Amino acid sequence: MKTRQIYYEEPYKAEIEVAVVEIQASAGGLLNNIILDQTVFFPEGGGQPGDRGEIVGKTGSAKIEYTRTINGEIVHQGKIIGALAAGDKVLAKIDWDWRYKYMKIHSAGHLVHDVLITMTNSLRPLKGSHGQKAWLEYEGTVEAGVREKLEEKVNEVLENDLPIVTKEASYDELVRECSFLPPSLPKDKPLRMIKIGEFPAMPDGGVHVKTTKEIGKILIPELVSGNGTTLVKYRVVGI
Repeated sequence: MKTRQIYYEEPYKAEIEVAVVEIQASAGGLLNNIILDQTVFFPEGGGQPGDRGEIVGKTGSAKIEYTRTINGEIVHQGKIIGALAAGDKVLAKIDWDWRYKYMKIHSAGHLVHDVLITMTNSLRPLKGSHGQKAWLEYEGTVEAGVREKLEEKVNEVLENDLPIVTKEASYDELVRECSFLPPSLPKDKPLRMIKIGEFPAMPDGGVHVKTTKEIGKILIPELVSGNGTTLVKYRVVGI
């Protein structure tokens, strides 16, 4: 990877002066793929949407609509107005309101998971999405009435203002620290983990808020359990 991941080092940094490394046409030809030497833009992944924003240089700019990882590189996708070229010094600036919203939604999802797992030992994580319509899916079922109890407990724990810690981790460290590892987790590439308070750590490559109280109130509008699976839908109030 050619790009230094500033969004991990400083997740609350909204803009940075960087250099353009490469510019390509996107597969569809409508947008340009811009690679930078370092970036505050988080590329979509792990159920968390990628950042959007703008890149501004002396002779041109680009409104970034998508940030993705393509062929191992972080790619900022947008239409260039004027001229940008490799070697240009530019200002890369994210849409902070967009980023902060999804930081809170993603952190909320991990807190919902942590609390739910402490309430039952019958669930195994399958997948989840931490976008505008956020949800978690599990193998296994729970008894009726869990939704109300889960929502109450999540918000009780949230108010304790627990620290949310994310960091790089080796595969062996994840084995030691996590109660569950996805079978598809690679052993030959850099990995990361999240840990909320004293809850068990989990593998995760997202960007998160610093503490649970920063999230705000969480609602669990729907929990459907049956036929061997459980689906939990959640949202953060006000966003």
